[in-house]
This record gives sequence, structure tokens and C-alpha cells, in this order.
Amino acid sequence: MKREIILQAENTIATRHQKLNEEYEKEKSLLSQNEEYSELNSALHKEMIENARREAYGEKVDRKKEDKLRADLNNFLKEHNLTLVEKFSCTKCKDSGYINGKMCSCLKKEISNILLEESNFGKLVSFESAKQTAPKEYQKLYDKMKEWCHSDFKKNLIFISGKAGVGKTYLTTAIANELIEEGKIVKLVSAFQMSRDFKEYRFKYNEELLDKYLSCEFLFIDDLGTETLYKDITIDLLFHVINERRIRKLCTIITSNLTLDEIYDRYDERIFSRIVDRDKSITINLVGKDLRINKR
Repeated sequence: MKREIILQAENTIATRHQKLNEEYEKEKSLLSQNEEYSELNSALHKEMIENARREAYGEKVDRKKEDKLRADLNNFLKEHNLTLVEKFSCTKCKDSGYINGKMCSCLKKEISNILLEESNFGKLVSFESAKQTAPKEYQKLYDKMKEWCHSDFKKNLIFISGKAGVGKTYLTTAIANELIEEGKIVKLVSAFQMSRDFKEYRFKYNEELLDKYLSCEFLFIDDLGTETLYKDITIDLLFHVINERRIRKLCTIITSNLTLDEIYDRYDERIFSRIVDRDKSITINLVGKDLRINKR
């Protein structure tokens, strides 16, 4: 993945934290100017220091006064709707983007948002929203796909076929949305754009063009079969991407207007065999009415 994308995502988190920090500092500044707060805070610190001294010398310590001052201070903050606690948009990594050297889910989500914006794929939808407008016969399918988003991903290739307008893209956007909410890195691309990238890679050998298809956790390829087939390029590199991602145990979701028979005829047996492998793949054929017509 491009380092620039990771840096952009890190900067988004850093900017968000900076705004929260500015609010925190402003809150502290306002409190420091409040006479009642200053008196309570000063008295509490003096009592804490005195109790620490008594404890160090083995003297009897009565913390009732300290507890009373702390309670009065907390009540003051509540009355003024203040917390005086440093704020983070992500409490898991405290807006660093990393936990023990690994990407936090918040950073992965920002990366997915950048990749989604680059894809021009459109707005994502939740499974709940999708189910409200989907045909009744799709309800169980949506539930199963949501379960898959929280599975061990042993089946790491999903092929969704069906005529235009039956809901393929709607289903995939719900899957993508669920994965992003779970902190997964998701890339969505049209088969047309992918084929163009393959052609450019073959003539320029720019590794970044191919790596973006090989490295993301979840790759969505939309409308397979609509792309231009460049001789000795498209099919070979498509198989390479699908096969390499399988080896790396990364998930690939493909939508197509083509049937499985048409996939076999248009591409080759290698790609077909990966798609229909029951141990590693899920094939879905949507046969409902044109949802776009229904919405009109």
C-alpha cells in the first residue's frame, strides 16, 4: 500500500486529536481562571500532599477530608458540564493509530475511507438499511453475508452474479460498510479500472499499480466482464491477483452480470476453478426483479 495513503490517514487522526486537545486546553484555561475551582483544587492538592507525608511517617491518615474535597471538585465539574479529562477520538490507541506496533481499527477505517473516495464507488449502506428495501427473498442472504463479515474468512472469495439492477452493488456496499465498521481495510474498484491498471503495469512495471490489488485486506471488484480484455494481460494478471490473494489469505469479492458458464467462456479454467471452489469460495446468483425500477 502507498505510504502516502497511510500518512494521509494518520494525519486525519492527528488533526482530529488536535481539535479535541484544543478543546481540552481551552477547558483547562477557563477552569484556571475560576476562583471557586482554583480554591477547591488547591485545597485538594494540599490535603493529598499532607496525607502522603503522614503516610510516609507512619502517622494515622484520615482521608475523609480528601474524599470530601475530591467529591466537591467533581460536583463542580458536573455542574459546569466539564470533565477535565484529555479526550481521544479512539480510546483504544489514544489517537496514535497503532497498538503494539500494529494498525488500530481507527487507522484502518481512515485508510478504507480514502480508498473508497478514490474508487468513486458511491455511498455505502448498512445491512439494516439494505434489508429495509431489499426483496423478502434476500433477507436471509443479507443475514448470512453479515455473519460472513464476522467469520474466520476461510471462504475468502465471494462471487455475486445477476443481471443489472438486481442488487449486486447494493449487497456489496453493505458488506464493505460492515467490514469497514469492523476496522478492516477495504478497496473497491471497477473491473474496467482494474484492467486499465493491469495494462499500465505491464508496460511500465510500476509495482504500486499491482500491489494495491495484492495487499489490501478486502478487495471488491465490481462488474467483472465489462472490462476490456487486453491480450496476454488482463486474464493472466486477474488470475495472479485472485490466486495470490488466496495464498495470502486475503478476501476478494467479485460482482458480475455474467453467469458461471459465461465466466468460463470469457476467461479460462484457472479463474473459473478458483471461483467455484466450494472449500474456499461462495457463489451467489441474484435473480430478483430490477431494484432500480422498483425504486422508481
